[in-house]
Amino acid sequence: MHDLLPSTFPVHGTTAGPSLCFFRLVLGTALLCKITADHVFGMARFFDLGPKSLLRWRYEHDEMPVKLLLSPTAFRVFYVARALAVLGVLAGVLTPLASAVVSAWCVFEFTWDRKFNTLFLGAMCLPFVFTRGADAYLSLQSLLDAPSPGAFFDPARVPGAGRPSWPQVAAVVLVFHLYWSSAWHKATSRQFTNGYTLQRVFEQLVAVRDDLPGGPRDYFFPDWLTRRLATADPALVARRWRLPSLATIAVEAALPLLLIFPATWPAGALLGLLTHLSFTTILPKRLVPFGLASVGTYVLFLPQHTFVTLIGG
Repeated sequence: MHDLLPSTFPVHGTTAGPSLCFFRLVLGTALLCKITADHVFGMARFFDLGPKSLLRWRYEHDEMPVKLLLSPTAFRVFYVARALAVLGVLAGVLTPLASAVVSAWCVFEFTWDRKFNTLFLGAMCLPFVFTRGADAYLSLQSLLDAPSPGAFFDPARVPGAGRPSWPQVAAVVLVFHLYWSSAWHKATSRQFTNGYTLQRVFEQLVAVRDDLPGGPRDYFFPDWLTRRLATADPALVARRWRLPSLATIAVEAALPLLLIFPATWPAGALLGLLTHLSFTTILPKRLVPFGLASVGTYVLFLPQHTFVTLIGG
């Protein structure tokens, strides 16, 4: 009887395997991209009072149920702390503490900038709060200890370490929730399945592209695509977006199932990569970190020995 649980749920402990360490590096890179872009676009002064920023004014007058007003000084302290914490996640230094700080920042940011991709990045930090040994591979310490560059990139072959840890399983469950909840909400939205959601998104992007910071950087589509999928008759454009909308729902519903089985994992990884590249072309600044972190989770679906073989050749 005592062997039934391990055979049914092949999960063991909280020690990070090589794939979870690899994902830590990818997640840290995605977070670094996000905070760099946010800083360039002025986030450091979002809570200023003299003069009061538009975001601060909106936040004070918003009737949201959860609100955490910070003084400009407290905001800047938290702002610097989350930057240092992101570097900690990237380098594998004090990873549980750094992950907790980043996750807390993402939740705080969501209270005044409701982007669910930010919440996803914060949620993917949570498994590392309870993980031991996240610095064993692809970290600053392993770089200092490695006798050669090849040894730094080569994951250790540990006999019997084939079972994933509980934090890794928790991350996989979060990915299932990401894709299936997204597919469900899209499938139950008449506006999305009819193509009107994507029609309105592209129509709005065309309308404001000249007013965005940096000019057309956030909208770089050629004129022929703009005419067909943004500025033509709204009903006609919506019909053209209907098939891509339905395909998005099907892909998001199928991706976790393709990734969970080793035989279909390559097809799922390729399909997911192409899907997130498509998403990212719509809003690059916002979705580059989200797409990078999402695709990075795919290695967590692989058996440990498969990941080690894949990376180590």
